[in-house]
Amino acid sequence: MLFPFCVWTAACRCLLGSQRHHTLTRVVSDIGNPGMSRSWRRALAAALTIAAVCATSSAAAHGTATAEAAATPTYDASTAIIANPDRGMYHYTETHYRPDGSGYVPLDAAQLTRWRTQDDITLVYRIFYLEKFVTQDTLDASYLQAVHTDFSLARAAGIKLVVRFAYTEHSPVDAAPALMRGHIHQLSPILNANADVISTLEAGFIGQWGEWYYTSNFASDPARPWLLSNVDWAARASVLTTLLDATDPSIFVQVRYPSIKQHVFPDTTDPRAARVGIHDDCFLAGTDDYGTFPQSTDSAWLAEQTQTVPMGGESCTVNAPRSQWPSASADLARYHWSHLNADYNTGVLDSWGTEGRAEVARRLGYRLRLTAAFLPTAATVGGDLSLHLTLTNDGYAAPWRARPAQLVMTSTSDTYTVTLPIDVRQFTPGHTVELPLGVPAPPKPGNYALHLLFPDSAPRLSTQPAYSIQLANTGTWNATTGWNDLHHSVAVSPAPTPTTPPTAPPATTIPPSATKPTPAPAPAMTSPEQSPLTTSPAVDLWHVFWRGLLDLFGL
Repeated sequence: MLFPFCVWTAACRCLLGSQRHHTLTRVVSDIGNPGMSRSWRRALAAALTIAAVCATSSAAAHGTATAEAAATPTYDASTAIIANPDRGMYHYTETHYRPDGSGYVPLDAAQLTRWRTQDDITLVYRIFYLEKFVTQDTLDASYLQAVHTDFSLARAAGIKLVVRFAYTEHSPVDAAPALMRGHIHQLSPILNANADVISTLEAGFIGQWGEWYYTSNFASDPARPWLLSNVDWAARASVLTTLLDATDPSIFVQVRYPSIKQHVFPDTTDPRAARVGIHDDCFLAGTDDYGTFPQSTDSAWLAEQTQTVPMGGESCTVNAPRSQWPSASADLARYHWSHLNADYNTGVLDSWGTEGRAEVARRLGYRLRLTAAFLPTAATVGGDLSLHLTLTNDGYAAPWRARPAQLVMTSTSDTYTVTLPIDVRQFTPGHTVELPLGVPAPPKPGNYALHLLFPDSAPRLSTQPAYSIQLANTGTWNATTGWNDLHHSVAVSPAPTPTTPPTAPPATTIPPSATKPTPAPAPAMTSPEQSPLTTSPAVDLWHVFWRGLLDLFGL
């Protein structure tokens, strides 16, 4: 039995290559199981042969090698603070619109640009106070234009805004529910037209600072704003649902307390609930962030919710030891913080030290890092490129906004972009994701450099590098294009010229009166060694392969 096995092994190596040979050798050992019937063993042997033929035929048809050459570039991690969109420390700004029409201070375009290019700040907090409209039905056209202009300035500077509207910063006086809903409807065209540069929209409107606590119209007893009736909750729910229904589905809305989302959306399957995140404006204060977590279950609830929706806010008072770095670093990670006020409370922020503040600036939101890549060195026009990428998220949160992922292939004369089947929201914090990918090769021969691009999904921002994601690697970012260089090129060769089959000779017409020739006798069946059909070495090997299986197992 040793001789047939050796013959079968040699044929398998020649036909399939050593790697596939080893796999079939392991599988075929099962055929020799004495407990298996002769008919079943013979059927399995035939199936293996057919599979081997198909594999070899497929490789020949597609021009692919059994063991493709691949390059494995190395990528070093960066320790820099990266100015990526929808994440990081933010700077605070506010503007007013008082009864006499004064108080509106527009954003400073030059300042916005300096914050992004010098401070690595991509988010600016913008609170719009509506003092003039507490009892006025219609918002002034000049006011709406001023708001729209602020959004345009942010876009030109490569910035996104965290937005809130409120009626007052000095008292609990706010607008009545119906009036407030009317104002939301008047503001919504402006918000929707600028949804691309709204990172998040805080629910606002209700109460002092728009924080839904001290309020004259949404608490039955304004002296005890923590005691809310069903009527109070219904009025609050009407404001939040109006805001969600009136704004573009791409706009995420943040509420001040977990209890707001819990009361308004007890049905977690409501699609609007997936757009509602949280902002904590007394981070690390007291034992429960000054009423942010009044229920024992709120902490676990928030940790689960913020896996897919934005979490941000600010600290408000020094509260050692809870506001110090060990506690702060744990809570920032547990609740998946994406943005934090860089301007308040400075006492809390300074207590974290230089290293602590730098770590927060690096890790807020997502921080995607390329850790490995297996990339093809050659391809053929009309063929495919097989890539394998490995990315790790070193940030506190996953990207909560969907955006495209693209492979950009560039030669000296051409650029081709292919959208990859990657959902960036799958990059959860602290985890590594393996990405096996297949993409069509460029349609023209050449030497193509490979790049990764994660552009913004909004058409107006998709070509602006400031809104693309930079990977946390050294030497890969191109600030001019927004591409991440994979430091690798693939040589694309022309497609093979198809073989033209020989032209058949013209048919000979036989007159009806002609006598049909006597057909020649069929040749006698011969052994494979004697058959005139075995003129091809490949066919000889397949006969050896098949007969080897039969002889090996006595089939």
